[in-house]
Amino acid sequence: MDSEHEALLFYSQVHWLSKGNVVNQVFELWGDLKSFLEMQGKVDLLSHFNDVLWKPHLAYLADIFEQLNRLNLKLQGKERNVFHLMDCLRGFFANLQNWQRKVAAGNIAMFENLSAVLDRNEEDSLLDPLPKTEITQHLRSLESELNMYFPEFEEEEGKFVRNPFSGTLDITTIPSVVQDEFLDLKQDSAAKDLYEEKSLNVFWCSMHQSYPKVSEIAFRQLLPF
Repeated sequence: MDSEHEALLFYSQVHWLSKGNVVNQVFELWGDLKSFLEMQGKVDLLSHFNDVLWKPHLAYLADIFEQLNRLNLKLQGKERNVFHLMDCLRGFFANLQNWQRKVAAGNIAMFENLSAVLDRNEEDSLLDPLPKTEITQHLRSLESELNMYFPEFEEEEGKFVRNPFSGTLDITTIPSVVQDEFLDLKQDSAAKDLYEEKSLNVFWCSMHQSYPKVSEIAFRQLLPF
């Protein structure tokens, strides 16, 4: 075999995000793995490779793990705050809903591996009806699970944290004990210049000495842990 890999582990415990890489490797080495299992007489494992629907399922799994890994990377790094995280999650939820609609209509172009498998087989029947139903159900279940772990963030009180200089901001949404201090901040042109130049985290850290009460509320919104 021409594969650059020289060994195969039949089992290895990995973290869930790494499982996406494992699934991708299995998908990419499909032919080599099938030949290897035939040589080794691993009939139980080989049965999956001979199942006509197993490869499309594996391809979809590789695709969805890739999407989850991309989301995970977006949530990491410096200068991340709750607003950035919720924007990323809302975008992913929107994609999940759009993917459900597309798969139900028979469109799988957003899943590259699955699309490639079906194109090579030239059998539209592989996506209809059972795999199509399974994929839409899985996407719906994934959306439900993520909603449970990441409930919608109540952003009404946080609007002034995201943009304290917004012209549409309703002052009544801000706690009354800090409204006076907030209005002073809102009219501070130097603070507005800093807001436009710096990240949200750096801006509010810089405001703490001059506007401590408002800044404390901002810190609780930015770091709700």
